[in-house]
Amino acid sequence: MKKYDAQSIRNLCLASHGGVGKTSLMEALAFTSKGISRFGKVANGSSSFDTRADEKDRKMTISMHLGFCEWKEAKLNFLDTPGFLDLSADIKAALRVVEGAVVLVDAASGIQVGTEISLRYLNDAKLPRIFFVNGMDKENANYLQTLEQIKELFRNAVAPIQMPIGAGPGFKGLVDLVSLQAFEYKREGDGIGKKIEIPGELADQVKQLRVQLMETVAETDEALMNSYFEKGELSEAEIKKGLAKGTSEGTVYPVLCGSALNNMGADALMDAIVAYGPSAASRKTEPVLMSGEPKDWKCAATEPLVSFVFKTISEEHIGEFNIVRVFSGKMTTGIELQNTGRSSFEKAGNMYFLRGHERVETDTVDTGDIAALLKMKNTHTNDTLADRNSSVVVPPTKFAEPLVSVAISPKTKGDEDKIGMGLAKLREEDQSFIFKFYQDIKQELVSGMGDIHIEIILDSLKRRFKVEVDRKPPRISYRETITKTVRYVEYAHKKQTGGAGQYGKVAIDMEPLPRGTGYEFVDKIVGGVIDQPFRPAVDKGARSKMEMGILAGYPIVDVRVLLVDGKTHPVDSKDIAFQIAGREAFKLAFEQAHPILLEPIVDMRVTVPEKYTGDVMGDMSSRRGKISGIEPDGQYQTIVAKVPEAEIQTYSQALRSFTQGRGFYSKTFSHYDPVPSELAKKIVEAAKKEVAEHSE
Repeated sequence: MKKYDAQSIRNLCLASHGGVGKTSLMEALAFTSKGISRFGKVANGSSSFDTRADEKDRKMTISMHLGFCEWKEAKLNFLDTPGFLDLSADIKAALRVVEGAVVLVDAASGIQVGTEISLRYLNDAKLPRIFFVNGMDKENANYLQTLEQIKELFRNAVAPIQMPIGAGPGFKGLVDLVSLQAFEYKREGDGIGKKIEIPGELADQVKQLRVQLMETVAETDEALMNSYFEKGELSEAEIKKGLAKGTSEGTVYPVLCGSALNNMGADALMDAIVAYGPSAASRKTEPVLMSGEPKDWKCAATEPLVSFVFKTISEEHIGEFNIVRVFSGKMTTGIELQNTGRSSFEKAGNMYFLRGHERVETDTVDTGDIAALLKMKNTHTNDTLADRNSSVVVPPTKFAEPLVSVAISPKTKGDEDKIGMGLAKLREEDQSFIFKFYQDIKQELVSGMGDIHIEIILDSLKRRFKVEVDRKPPRISYRETITKTVRYVEYAHKKQTGGAGQYGKVAIDMEPLPRGTGYEFVDKIVGGVIDQPFRPAVDKGARSKMEMGILAGYPIVDVRVLLVDGKTHPVDSKDIAFQIAGREAFKLAFEQAHPILLEPIVDMRVTVPEKYTGDVMGDMSSRRGKISGIEPDGQYQTIVAKVPEAEIQTYSQALRSFTQGRGFYSKTFSHYDPVPSELAKKIVEAAKKEVAEHSE
């Protein structure tokens, strides 16, 4: 395979709502560029890029896929990302390593929810983009209407560079508004347009759109603006120059059209990417940590090797591929690599360029390129691979905190280890979910970005690791505390066993502490009423009771215990006796100190289109939420509130319903607050009932 320098490489993310045709487009691009010999279909499972069994079943992209095309002396690397909101972590991972994106918009449905979310990520990343209006062959396809939707969002930055010939079943080709040439396509053909005359009935629309194109391009450069004012138009060369400059700088968004499903327009899209899209060389520096200090690292072939693992893909019977982007230097087969974040070393063995199922072996990965490394020993997603003596670390991709949790337990006794091993393997590929055993609620939780995300994880666990789990809602992580000080609560532990007995007597005071303080033990013994070696045992006994809880079995917090008096026996006093005495004295004091339940409160930021703000705020209030403000966010509003965690376990589904899928939110733990007394009573009763059922 030919070698390409950074100037000849284009790295692009394919982004859109689910079902708009990203995978089909990658299929069309690969087939048209003769990278694959068969034009497969997502619908019948023959696509080269649906590599997972669950993707074929669900007919949707679940995990990022890689593909590349060689086209007109350039190498185009495409990262196909999921279009469903729950799976958007892969979009964030992809945007770390590309210089631009192709955003697909459905010609019939326009800009849908997933496309809106993708555009927000692109805006945050400040990445250039090219729009591809896909599905021009669909019933109700309307290019001009879709173009207007895009212009509503990005106004004068939108540059239509194509005009479709026909629509729906009558779609047959396109007009290039730059060169003023028309091309006709054969449905499901080789993807190469045949030059034809521009249809006469399109002359007025072509003229109108070309004026829009020239006006947008003229604004990219003062010399072009002056030329446009002087001549009233721009030449083809001037338009191309302005498009290339504006697209690469992210100030112009070209709009193209076609049908990925019927392989119509893929060649023109690749032409536009090569001519106008930003090259890998446009990335001049990359923010890194060098010996722990922030620095801008120069992205150049002449610099030492620095590469970043942004994704891990597992293939059955083969193993794990670590997908890397080389920011500087060159990676060659056999080179010793340092995993700078883990201070370990790897050897670059088998290296490949991936195109769906196909692996093209390479002995070199140059600056700006993306490749897969097979069977690294101790390298994972978000790791940096660099030269042996390097101290450069590329900061990891930050994924959003999981929003939805489910408690799991094995359906088959003894499968606990298999569950742990399987979820650990799955997390190698998807770091946006968490699995962990929580001691306070005594449950193992899988936490993800939504219900569909968790469903896919547990389905993969069953499919790939042959282990099934039972699911139920997670318990809320309540806490117990006190509201009143009590003095001199004593307890004596006596036990005679025929031989040496057990004896320990203690007296304690108990005081509430400020919220979030935790626990404090104070030894106030004066004189030797309790021997010094036994006093820590009282503390140990109190701590054991705190972990178990008293009201409803939840950990106790924000309590000070003062050991004020006691008594020892010259023969029978032992460490265990004072542990038991401390534990029971703690229990008695706690029950007298007006105990209450505390519930976790989370900070929520709910972002919704403005028209849904009232409904969402009303719902938030019904969930005992306290709204602290509303922040404008473009065409959206962000509602800021503090809400009890118990009230938002099903919030993901509710918000999706309220906003037709257009709302999203984040949450972080804030603090603990007292549970309202009536609700606390129900929680305590439910806890006692559960204990009684387990003891039967």
